[in-house]
Amino acid sequence: MRYRVNEPVFTSLVSDVADLRPKPRSLYITGISVEERSQHTATWEASCSDVTFARLVVEDAATTKFSIGQEEISIQLRSTTEIGQFLAAKPYSAVYLDITGLPHHVWAPLVRAIRGRTEPAFCIYVEPGDYRFSKSPTETTVFDLSESIQGIAPLPGFVSLVSAGEEDALFVPLLGFEGARFAFMLETVQPDRKHICPVIGVPGFRPEYPFYTYLGNRLQLTETRAWQNVRFAPANCPFSVYHVLAELSQSDSGRRLRVALIGTKPHALGAVLYSLDHPNVTELLYDHPVRKAKRTLGTSRVCVYDLSLLPPIRPERGSGAA
Repeated sequence: MRYRVNEPVFTSLVSDVADLRPKPRSLYITGISVEERSQHTATWEASCSDVTFARLVVEDAATTKFSIGQEEISIQLRSTTEIGQFLAAKPYSAVYLDITGLPHHVWAPLVRAIRGRTEPAFCIYVEPGDYRFSKSPTETTVFDLSESIQGIAPLPGFVSLVSAGEEDALFVPLLGFEGARFAFMLETVQPDRKHICPVIGVPGFRPEYPFYTYLGNRLQLTETRAWQNVRFAPANCPFSVYHVLAELSQSDSGRRLRVALIGTKPHALGAVLYSLDHPNVTELLYDHPVRKAKRTLGTSRVCVYDLSLLPPIRPERGSGAA
């Protein structure tokens, strides 16, 4: 992946989660799962009494409930008003959104709301030490990550204006290890094979991960010949994906993009940020997989994404119900 001076990257890496602490008087939004890499906030809560921690306790397709101390707050994920009130409950010094343990349909509308605010804002992502290998690996299933796929549906607040029937739209799958999800997207979307441009995380969280990505998606890449159009972006950097999408769209006078979020969360974050800035030319496709409970092992680096350094989005950007 090449970089240009006018394409800034706002990703910082911290080697140990113990070296990271939220700012005093800040809001820290998080979700705790059985994965070890999402457990750090439980330790912080005991030592950061001047930080407000909002922990996800219940969620479904349309609503979510956060616990703040002894209080529980329910939020309609499609309501910009309710999310805005949640973020403005106090004059916070900064807002942290830890996407490590949050599902896409929860963190994406929160990112949309946070991008419209003025206080410093950061997204946090803790890389896994490793993924859990499948007990019965196949060519398309190396790791044991998902139980099933619920189907393609818009993320809350991201209903696209891009017509699904536009033949000239570029299909951009952000690839992970799961070839079955790529196959499902191809079968459902049925893009023109000449207009498929996959993005693979290079470098990966670990040196060998890009090879597993190629292995897991080999059949689909070969059958569609999309391997000829692959682009690369660091697996942990959303801003690099943002630049790749911008380049793809601008390469043909604003070509419309249909972006499939089937890779890393940082890549998905980059696509969400690009969609917020370019809603009229971007459609986000997400298949809502049901994740295995213990799909990762251990923890690795902490990625800190400074959203405050991005230009403010205009009020008319994005979409959602009041």
